[in-house]
Amino acid sequence: MAFTRSESMRAMGSGSRRWGAVSALTAVLLTTLTPTATAAVTATAAGPSSTVQAAPGAAPGAAPVKVRGQVDHPRSFTMDRLRGLPQHTVRVRYETSHGSEKHTFTGPLLADVLTPAEPRIDPEVKNAQLRMFVTATGSDGYRATPAWAEIDPAFSGKKILLAVTQDGTKLDKQGPRLVVPGDVKGGRYVSGVVRLYVGDADALDPA
Repeated sequence: MAFTRSESMRAMGSGSRRWGAVSALTAVLLTTLTPTATAAVTATAAGPSSTVQAAPGAAPGAAPVKVRGQVDHPRSFTMDRLRGLPQHTVRVRYETSHGSEKHTFTGPLLADVLTPAEPRIDPEVKNAQLRMFVTATGSDGYRATPAWAEIDPAFSGKKILLAVTQDGTKLDKQGPRLVVPGDVKGGRYVSGVVRLYVGDADALDPA
């Protein structure tokens, strides 16, 4: 059914009055609600096409570090759990594409992170540890692989860490960092570690 011009104008005026009433009610609500509720009301009034900004300080923390692979008991470590392990501090210097860097890192030994997962090291095989490795994967997909002999204190004196602080600053937002003291270049300093894969060379290439 077609509307006359006067009928159309009356409909538009009625719609404007209804929208004005909604806007007035929204304004009242915004002055009485908590900040969290205010954000929700604002988003509803703005319509489905609006983007709601996250509240300051609401950014999520680092993802837990998952220990997987050739282990009997897979584990996941939050930053708090990593801090609950014995802490070690190392001062390192290494070369990068931007020049030389010097830092102080603190965190648990990588060996202490992996031990609760009980890596499958065959006690009947001589030096079975020497066939094992650990691949650390960062949140951006970057990977580096230390040999187990570098991690195990029985074979190497390296204090390879999963650092939770760098130069006194917590890495809660970025996630822990693999630290390999003694490396000339920093290629194995994996940032934002999210996964540690324990591997066995025999499983990859059986004799």
